[in-house]
Formats: sequence, C-alpha cells, structure tokens
Amino acid sequence: MESKSLKKISDAELTEAALTYSRSLTKIIEKRDKSLTNRRLLDSLEKSYGVQILSMQPSDSLLRGVERKIIEAYTSGSDLAGIGDNLQKMGQDSLLYTKPLMIEHPDGSLEFQKALALRIPKKMIILSIKE
Repeated sequence: MESKSLKKISDAELTEAALTYSRSLTKIIEKRDKSLTNRRLLDSLEKSYGVQILSMQPSDSLLRGVERKIIEAYTSGSDLAGIGDNLQKMGQDSLLYTKPLMIEHPDGSLEFQKALALRIPKKMIILSIKE
C-alpha cells in the first residue's frame, strides 16, 4: 500500500535522499570489496538495493555519454584531493552516483584509478524516503 501512495518530493529532497542512499551503499562496497571484483557480492547488493553497480574506467568503451563526461572530469582534474562524489540525472527516471577511487603514492600524490558508479532508479530513492 505504501509503495502505491502518492508522494510530493522536491528536487532538493530527492537529491539529499539519493546521496544518503548512495553513500550508505558505497560504504558497504568499500568495506567489503573496494576493488569491485567480487561479482557475487555486487550482484547481491544490486538486488537488495535495486541499483546497478559499475566500475567505470577511462578505457571502458561501453560507458554512456554522461558517464564518459564524468570520467573525463575525474581524469583531467589537477586537484585530485578536492574531487568528491557526484550525482547526475540519467534520463527521466534514473540517477547516476559516482565516487572516484584513488591510489595514493608514497610521495602523497593521488592518482585516479576508477570510479564506483551506481545507476539508481528514482523510484528506489522515493521509496527509501520515510515520511
């Protein structure tokens, strides 16, 4: 019944809820599989959270337009320490959350390795919002 009730949600509320939802899932992933190679775990999380989990790398030719632009922004930035997570609209009914995964070198410099990405249906975010 609750999933069929109408909810009026502002863009700000949707953005805030999406960031909270994404960051909680990202913490789990980083704690259990920072390399994003445990497909069994990632498949289980995808099913539980209703998202698609991706490892986005600059060499990936299957990236969508917005994903490619985000990777370009992460790789072309000079202040890698100041780069954080990102949330973008993907079409009418989805959001894309990305978080760069960096390698820290012995001299303290950072190098972009890949981005953890979540493709999230807006419906999942709306259902996660508690009144």
